[in-house]
Amino acid sequence: MNAKLLRLLALPAALLVCGCGGARKSVLNPAYEVEKVEAEGMAPVVDGADAARKAALGDALRNALALVVGVYVSQESMVSQAVLIDETITSQTEGYIEKYETLKEWRDGDFYRVRVLAHVRKEDLTLKLRDLEPEPVKLGNPVICFAVSETIDGAKAEFSAAATELKSVFAGAGFLTGEGEICDVTIKGAADSAFNTREGLGGFVSYRATLSLSAEKAGGGALAAVQDAAGGIDLNDAAAARAAVINSVKKAGPDLKDRLLKALKEKSVVRLTLSGVKDMNHLSDYMKSLKNIPSIRASWLRSYSGPAAHIDVGMRRGGAQELSTLLQKNQKFPLKIVRSGAYDIEGALP
Repeated sequence: MNAKLLRLLALPAALLVCGCGGARKSVLNPAYEVEKVEAEGMAPVVDGADAARKAALGDALRNALALVVGVYVSQESMVSQAVLIDETITSQTEGYIEKYETLKEWRDGDFYRVRVLAHVRKEDLTLKLRDLEPEPVKLGNPVICFAVSETIDGAKAEFSAAATELKSVFAGAGFLTGEGEICDVTIKGAADSAFNTREGLGGFVSYRATLSLSAEKAGGGALAAVQDAAGGIDLNDAAAARAAVINSVKKAGPDLKDRLLKALKEKSVVRLTLSGVKDMNHLSDYMKSLKNIPSIRASWLRSYSGPAAHIDVGMRRGGAQELSTLLQKNQKFPLKIVRSGAYDIEGALP
């Protein structure tokens, strides 16, 4: 295992030693937040104390940046993207560290050590880190649920082989899969398999399955849809029917996944629920302020009653997480975020 990967994987232990001071307002620009972290660096004394001090300081700043990276990056990305993270982020301290203070420096045998308190720009870093995450994470990490009915020769199947296979397809692409009420997108549809033939198959049975699927956003609205069919053979009817359904999902599942990703990128609409609306003039002024945010493509008022309003916000880039940050920084109407999901935000107007 190389040194760069060891540095990144050692972060959880380093956090216990050096610690994160938590998000604070930037001194240079109060609209942004910084993470204040302590970190230590070291370097061998080869060409004198001054050169070693400079090298140890650079190592301390890289370690400070790596501490924050370890908080915001998933362990999976930490391992798979270790070299890229080191080359594009942790080695570029000047681009992410706003300022630092030297807390202590000392010589330790043949090494020089420096301990610093660094102010790491949170927004700049998180935006860069999002580029390293899987596509579903960039789109708000939506939870995908499955409601696929299944029949065999017209009779309802005891369990859905289609839903099980679809879970595998979407989980393999980095999506979170779930059940019950906590669903951002639900894959709905039907899988129907029917007997085909036994002739000329040497004792095997052939079934044919048809599959119809659609991906629907929570609250309504289809995002993508596919249809396909496939055959399957096995030693008995039940196994052949299951094989046909699985083969149809293997054909249609990746296509549906790709279409869903494309739809989420192109049609990224966040439902914004507002409280604290004083009157229509107040609401009108707020909606005008949304037009001044470059990341917002358009906004539509869906309903307004008393102090509450529902607005659909179309994003040029990003999703609910990015919009939440932007709305809190709106100078005229800084929104207090009550709740933020993958595709919806609840907030209170000042």
